[in-house]
Parts: sequence; structure tokens; C-alpha cells
Amino acid sequence: MKISQVVHCLVAAGLCSIATVASAQDPVDELRLELERLKAEYERRIQTVEQKLQALEGVPAEAAAEPIPTSVEERLAALEETSERATLDFGFFGYLRAGYGGDGKGNTQSTFQAPNSGAKYRLGNEAETYLEAGFMNRTPPDEIAGNDTSFETAIRLAYFTPLADSNTFDTTTSLREAYAKVRGIVPSDPGIVFWAGERFYSRYDVHMNDFYYRDMSGYGGGVEDITLGDDWAKLSVAWLGGSIDELDANGVAFAEPEGRFSKDNLDIGLYDIAVPGGTLAVFGTYSSFEGDTFIDEEGRQIVLDDSDGFAASLIHDSDPREYLHNRFVLQYGDGAAYNFRSQLFAPAGLDRSDLTQVDVDELRTWRVLNQLALNGDSRWSMLSVMLYEENDFGTPQLDRVRWFSAGVRPAYHFTDHVSLALEAGYDHTDQDDGLSGSVFKLTLAPQITPKPLAYSRPSIRGYITYAWWDDEFRGSVGAPSFEDDTDGFAAGIQVETWW
Repeated sequence: MKISQVVHCLVAAGLCSIATVASAQDPVDELRLELERLKAEYERRIQTVEQKLQALEGVPAEAAAEPIPTSVEERLAALEETSERATLDFGFFGYLRAGYGGDGKGNTQSTFQAPNSGAKYRLGNEAETYLEAGFMNRTPPDEIAGNDTSFETAIRLAYFTPLADSNTFDTTTSLREAYAKVRGIVPSDPGIVFWAGERFYSRYDVHMNDFYYRDMSGYGGGVEDITLGDDWAKLSVAWLGGSIDELDANGVAFAEPEGRFSKDNLDIGLYDIAVPGGTLAVFGTYSSFEGDTFIDEEGRQIVLDDSDGFAASLIHDSDPREYLHNRFVLQYGDGAAYNFRSQLFAPAGLDRSDLTQVDVDELRTWRVLNQLALNGDSRWSMLSVMLYEENDFGTPQLDRVRWFSAGVRPAYHFTDHVSLALEAGYDHTDQDDGLSGSVFKLTLAPQITPKPLAYSRPSIRGYITYAWWDDEFRGSVGAPSFEDDTDGFAAGIQVETWW
């Protein structure tokens, strides 16, 4: 008996069963019409399947890449394998935040950030749309010599646009990643990865304020996940040049993109080191800068001297637990490596009013921070961070900036999907012979998320934000709406998600 005959019998039996039940229930004309529709639909599907089977049976054996399955079971198995390969060989990933907000002056939303600080508390304090869309493709196994090797190619595109009351704003698009990597070519250590291209590399951030305290993203190549000894640690080595586009690590467009310079970086990492209470990662970076000049927004020419520098980062992660994760970080950087990035740019607070030459060797940064994520068995979750940073410019005046920041974001989850978050953030900055003061920010945000967890996304949220700051920061916070005030208000709606 042919496959089509079997299918016809099954369909007929199903239709007869439906008709018998319908007859017992005294069906109306609408039910008869529905039965006819179902019968026509099954006939169409059967015809389509028969045509595909005939096409397969008509393919010469020598032209087929693999033997054509002959039984229904084999054909179904081949179809399932094809579907799995399609899923395995392609990936789509990314990040998005978007929404709309207004401030207490009737304008589009202003943001509240302390002068000379490295970041701002972001819940209810973001006035932009930012999108990253990444695509990954794996080389099919039949195009690779060997069975245990995988090749991946990936790109990531980005889009940024700020909120604005007019059409005078700038929209920025960027190619953020374009690279390939291979795994499995070293039989004795199949986990080793070789890569080359433009890549997000060794990125560490605090989610609450979107502060990237280490980000070596750039152009280059390297090797990672080298197993050392009896798997006591992993090793990575990369050579990187600065990724020069108009977007910072957090996706916000640079205020002065022309004041950014490429440098050479040799980055070495030891990670997954088992220590009491968790794991340890140690990163060391040697950076070399050949000097450059640029014209600032006032038309002044500024010369940057040659520099070599070294940076070190120590990162301790607590033992992985479902409900708790803590990270402690200690960092020091000097010279061309002072900022823990693959590119060189002026530190916040550097006074350029009378500056014609910058001795890059004099730049120094040291930083300590701790961040915590808590997802308890109760309805509460929480994020928190505390950090202290000090920058030394080696200039005759305004030569040192200190930044202290502390924030907490508790959330109460009324149901598995509905929660209410409160974010409180405090930033204090102090510059020698310059501005000194504090900014406080409070945000109340009802949210809808897939799970009652701190990092569950997508998060659809409304928010109300209130901020206030010291009088010395008047005109430097909340511009343009609140440049004459010492407090401000904003409200809006936003979605944030990653996948």
C-alpha cells in the first residue's frame, strides 16, 4: 500500500469519527462546511507531500550528497537532522533599550549624572534608543576536514539615537563586531579557541550604572581557553588595536569622538582559578602609544606624547549560586594603559583650557569596586554596587579626580511577571582645585518580566525619577532643562532586553 493510501485511510477514518460525533449532536450546516474545509486542506497537504516524495525519488543517486532515505522513518529522521543543523549553524543575538520620557519642564527627558563621574545610575535615567543586532554562522561539518572542529563567523551591528525635541540630533550606526573563531584544532586541548577580526573582548561592566570598568574590545586576534596544568586555570593572549567608532562601550555616542586614538595592546589573562570562596581572574595589559595631535572643539592643537603603560585587573567571583552572585574588583593602570581600554582618550576632568601638550606617561588610575546580585527564595531581588576610583593626570592644576559611587536596586515581585523596583544611587566627585559635590537619584519603576529575577528580560517598565544635587554642580547636571536648578524630575516608559 502506498504512503498516500495510508494517509487517505487515516484522514477518512478521522473524518468519519468527526462526522459520527457531529451526527449524534445534530450538527448544523456550519459544521458540515467545516468538515469539507478540513477534507480539502488534508487533500492539499497530501498532494504536496506526494510531489516532494516524487521529486526526491527522481534525483539520481550520484547527484545526491548523501543516500536518499527510502522509508518514512528515515525521511522523517533526515528532515529532523536538517532542522537541527539549521538551528545549530545560525544564531541571532543582541541587546535593546528603547522608550520615551519627559522631564518636569515639559521637554524630552534630561539625564542626571555627576560631573567627572564615569557613569550614572540608569533605571529611569536613560534618554536614548540603543540596539545591537548580532548574527552568527557556523561552517557546515561537510565543509570541514575532520569531525571535532567548529568554525564560527559573527557580525554585530548597532544603532543609537537620542531623545530630542527637534530634528537637530544625530543618529549613529556602527559595525561593532566582525570576526571569526575556530575551536577543536588542538587534539590535546580541544577547548582552545583561535580568533581574528573586530570583537567585543574581555568586557566587564556594572549593570546598574552601565559602567564598563574593563573593555578591551578592538581589532586584532588571539587565542583563549588554553588549559594550564591539571585544569587549574585558563589562559588567553590577544593583540588588539583600538576599535574606533562613535559609540562608547555602553552604546552611547561620544561627546567628542575626534579625541580618541588607537594604540597597540598585548593583553594576557589567567582565569577560572579556583580560590577560597569562588574563582579568580587576573588580567595584565601592556599598551604602546606612538603619539598624535588633534584639534579640539575650540580650535586648539594639542600634542600627545609617546607612551608605554601597564594595567592590571584582579576579579574575584563568588561560588556560583542560583540566588547570589558577588564580584570584587581591584585595578591599577598607568600611561597608555591607564583606562583599561584598547583605545586612548582623555580622562573625565582633564583641564584643556591652557593645555597644548599631554604627557600620557603621567596618567594614573586605580579603582576598587564590589557588585552584588541577589535572587532570594522570597519575592525579593536586589542589585547593588559600591566603587571608588581615583585619576591622576600629572598636570599643574586640576590634576586629580576622585569618584565614589554607591547604589542599590531592590525589587518586590508581586507575581511571577509583575514587580516594583526602586533604584537609589549616590555619586560624589571631587577634583583638586575644581568642582566637588554629590548627586542623588531615586527611581520608582513598575515592571513586567518573564521571571521574578533581577536580570529577567525583556523588562517592560514605567518609571518616575527624581534627582537632586549640590549647589556647586548647578548648571552641570540635568542640562538643558535643569541647568539653573539643583533638582529635577523625569517620567517615562522603556523596554530593555537581551537575547
